[in-house]
Amino acid sequence: MTAAARLLTDRRRSLLWWAAGMTALVAFTVSLYPSLKNQTSVEDLMRDLPETFRTMVGYQAGVPLTSPAGFLHARLFATVLPVVVLVFGIGAGARAIGGAEEDGTLEPLLANPISRTRLATERYLATIALLATVVVVFTLAVIALAPLFGALSGISPTNLLTACAAVFTLALPHTTLAYTIGAATGRRGPATAIAAAIAVSGYLIQNLLSTQGTAKVVRALSPWHWYLDQNMLAQGPSALALWAPLPVTALLFAIGLAVFRRRDLR
Repeated sequence: MTAAARLLTDRRRSLLWWAAGMTALVAFTVSLYPSLKNQTSVEDLMRDLPETFRTMVGYQAGVPLTSPAGFLHARLFATVLPVVVLVFGIGAGARAIGGAEEDGTLEPLLANPISRTRLATERYLATIALLATVVVVFTLAVIALAPLFGALSGISPTNLLTACAAVFTLALPHTTLAYTIGAATGRRGPATAIAAAIAVSGYLIQNLLSTQGTAKVVRALSPWHWYLDQNMLAQGPSALALWAPLPVTALLFAIGLAVFRRRDLR
């Protein structure tokens, strides 16, 4: 696993900063819960707001924002957390092949007795391992810090773990898309830009399009819809959010690997 080890070694310092940032984000967010949990007027305010706005802030009928499940979903799982994880994943995916080729560190790796297939596969697996590490750090931070402020009360361990796993599976196809574009172009910029644009478009489609006719079909095909269709902290696991991104991810990786094996390096 020479190529994987090299990537993990190169990213270890930045990974520590991301882990610290994730922990700080959780600590700051859950510390706000005691000031909100007794504010019943929040529910009245949310009911008076347009549906689009309620969707964008992660509000779901039947799950009060003053409950731990409603609070964590609105403040983290439906808003800030997926954005942070996607930023990390897309950046790491674009850097795995495209960034390494652009800065001249890929060819020395290929000078070793290693095939392109093995190189590309190992660097992809290392990238996914980095993404998983960030999500695991977040999960452990919630488990450790949220109970101190009562922000985990009533949420089962199964629901918490599956909600965190769903964030990971939401990021998987976007990370893999950035990896594939980087492997096909040998450039980090286009990989980051295109993957980010698709992620933002998917989020806007989920929140702004109506649920009627053609718009309903378009939304149903979006990983954001699979992820945001229900509050998994309160309503339990969603098979669609957990499993639907996997075949998409596998297809994107297969395309990236096939293209990388056949093209000339820059």
